[in-house]
Amino acid sequence: MLKLLKIDLQKLANYRAFWVLNIMYGVLIISIPVVVLEFMKWLKEKGADFNNFDPMKIPVLHFPDIWQNITYVYTFLKIFLAIVVIISISNEFSYKTIRQNIIDGFSRMDFIKSKMSTILLLSLGSALLVFITGLLTGLIYTPDLEMGNVFDGSEFVLAYFLDLFCYLTLAFLLTVLLKRSALTVFMLLLFSPIERTIAAFFPANLKFITEYFPIHAINNLIAFPLSRYWFQEIQDYVSLSAVGVVLIYIVIFVYAIYYKLKSSDL
Repeated sequence: MLKLLKIDLQKLANYRAFWVLNIMYGVLIISIPVVVLEFMKWLKEKGADFNNFDPMKIPVLHFPDIWQNITYVYTFLKIFLAIVVIISISNEFSYKTIRQNIIDGFSRMDFIKSKMSTILLLSLGSALLVFITGLLTGLIYTPDLEMGNVFDGSEFVLAYFLDLFCYLTLAFLLTVLLKRSALTVFMLLLFSPIERTIAAFFPANLKFITEYFPIHAINNLIAFPLSRYWFQEIQDYVSLSAVGVVLIYIVIFVYAIYYKLKSSDL
């Protein structure tokens, strides 16, 4: 497995887009908490009035709220890594390297393993960066820090990892089906609007089915957290049922990739 990962990373190292997108992604992960804090400082300096409430006291970046808040925001950045995966796989078809690899002794399963290893590495690396960013930000900005609260809610980082891993696997599947990077990125971006459009035609008694649409299921891992600050109830935990649905989708996506590659003339 490590050998297959090494081979795939050697290919990626030659793609300028791989480095540009990963650097942009990393910079955004690190900078977003700082931007949020500076924005809140700016509101205070400009005399923003929240019923005489100091905006700096909103615990957006405090433990334990920070874990759900930042992971929710970071899910909107996963398209950067999805584009990396899409470019990597579409180039295999464009330059016929997948065919050459199979001629050289690679099996179709080896190809899948190599790409899934890269997806796993990207997901783990991203989750680790998110964890470190959240930990340092919370330690710096949480007033009256209690160590018992530091890791309370950190399971959202694991949910973020699973969210990203499933999304990148979906990107893998779409690229295998479409083979063109621009078209695949376009379809991936359209996936959620298409789901919402289809859901609009479902009768009320069948609306529950839409909760299991792929993108909707992935998004269910981390619920929108910010409404807690205007005193609305939120889901402040990771639902095990949502985790189960996403795991099932990962299995379905990988099987679909294998079936497509097995039945295709490469």
